[in-house]
Amino acid sequence: MNNSSSNTCLCDHPNCIISAFKGLRNGLYYGGKIRFVHSLVMTILFKSGPLKDKIRSIIKLTWEHARNLGSFVFMYKSLVCILRHLFKSRSPIFNFIAGFFCSYFFLSREASPVNMQIMLYLLSRNILALSNMISTNYLNNYNGFTLTSMTVWGIVMFLFEYNSKKLQNSLASSMDFIYKESDKKFESFLDFVPFYIPPGLFN
Repeated sequence: MNNSSSNTCLCDHPNCIISAFKGLRNGLYYGGKIRFVHSLVMTILFKSGPLKDKIRSIIKLTWEHARNLGSFVFMYKSLVCILRHLFKSRSPIFNFIAGFFCSYFFLSREASPVNMQIMLYLLSRNILALSNMISTNYLNNYNGFTLTSMTVWGIVMFLFEYNSKKLQNSLASSMDFIYKESDKKFESFLDFVPFYIPPGLFN
């Protein structure tokens, strides 16, 4: 990566190596910060067991998120710089190529809870951004949220009815309760009470 001033127009920084290492630092810091808080809250509220195991779980999840994100940023920024200087171009396709391949090494090979959450977070925002682009250019009567929401609801209801085993377990379970339990035969007025009443309470 040539760092001379004549090549700075290809990148948004004066030094590619320093930028990559600062990206590593920022990825470690940000990934650790958000995962620590999330893991702390989820562990305290929903996990049982010895305090030692809880602390170990929080540290493990925090380190995984920080390490994966920081490593990805370092490799991504490095590869983008290499491609730009190699082809003397700032083509956006380089960003896609770098993101596509670098994610394989740190964020895409293992469907761990951390990697799954990051991927789903990005997926929803990718879809909404693409919908906003489509709506702006081709569908003036709909905004991006409307188009995204209608599509998402249409797909999830189709999958639930015809291939619910492919849905995530907790989602399928909640949808079973909402949509299938309500198909059962009417038994008493308790069927319409919107909270749980122990069986036999009014017998």
